[in-house]
Amino acid sequence: MKINSIDIFCQVIDNYGDVGVAYRLAREFKRVYPNKKLRFIINQMEELNLIKKSEEIEIITYQDIFKIENSADLIIESFGCEIPKEYMDRALKNSKLIINLEYFSAEDWVDDFHLQESFLGENLKKYFFIPGLSKKSGGILLDNEFLERKKKVTKNKGYYLKKIGINEKYDLIGSVFSYEKNFDFLIEELKKLDKKILLLILSEKTQKNFIKYFDNVNNYDKIKFVKLPFFIYDKYEELLALCDFNLVRGEDSFVRALLLGKPFLWHIYPQEGNTHIKKLESFLEKYCPNNKELKETFINYNINKDNFSYFFKNFKGIQEHNKEYANYLIENCNLIEKLINFIENIGGKN
Repeated sequence: MKINSIDIFCQVIDNYGDVGVAYRLAREFKRVYPNKKLRFIINQMEELNLIKKSEEIEIITYQDIFKIENSADLIIESFGCEIPKEYMDRALKNSKLIINLEYFSAEDWVDDFHLQESFLGENLKKYFFIPGLSKKSGGILLDNEFLERKKKVTKNKGYYLKKIGINEKYDLIGSVFSYEKNFDFLIEELKKLDKKILLLILSEKTQKNFIKYFDNVNNYDKIKFVKLPFFIYDKYEELLALCDFNLVRGEDSFVRALLLGKPFLWHIYPQEGNTHIKKLESFLEKYCPNNKELKETFINYNINKDNFSYFFKNFKGIQEHNKEYANYLIENCNLIEKLINFIENIGGKN
């Protein structure tokens, strides 16, 4: 399908990660299609200011949508956001294709529902595009900037540590970005390692979990706790790349941790009825299907029955496994390649 213009819609509710994924996708589209008109349409600007923006991407707020005279050939509806009616009325007559970009899921149903068509009537086609970890799914967002940043940080670790004010040498560096939980078991396990360790603590919500450690630093002579200010997305990715292990939360940070190929634990967003644990178990079946201890470590981390002994005793083995898994994802699960291929080759045949 030939397209000359792209509109990407993003509706912020309470999730910075949604904006990060949607705008990351916009930057990738602009890299692939530098000569096509691209607009990023968002309901509020505050979260977008935390991102390194491209001058080549026009940004429009929902409040100013009346200024748009013509809808784009291709419309990306990210995470089930609501597209204003006045825009959709024009799109039904003038646009060619809507892609409903769904949230990531590792569950098996993704392979069957990915690229299913939703009938809108008239001439506009709509398809569901579902990110996942299988070859049949929509993959994960492997943006070029992130992969380049990963290489730069890996080669110049000392330089990037100095950028955040760290001048000492440490045996082990980890980042912590979480929802509310108790980290006593983590600290006790780190003390057993008898190594000089640096823990970089991100976000106000996470830092509240560490208040007692900040106040009693003399009790942890080999573990240093550093509170970091809020980082924009690009700087946070640099931080993840320079750490030896990362404790991450949400979806966007989780995907970055996966692609780095370093040991990590994922604090999945809690949902009613333990739905999040089912999602976590689906991920673990694809990520480490034959490693019962690693599965239990992830699940226990999410149900506050933390046990980090396997994680640190098998640190090198996990690291090697994660490197191999990251390579698999890079080779087989590139969302932008899959999406471009569908738009150009498959979408036009329907």
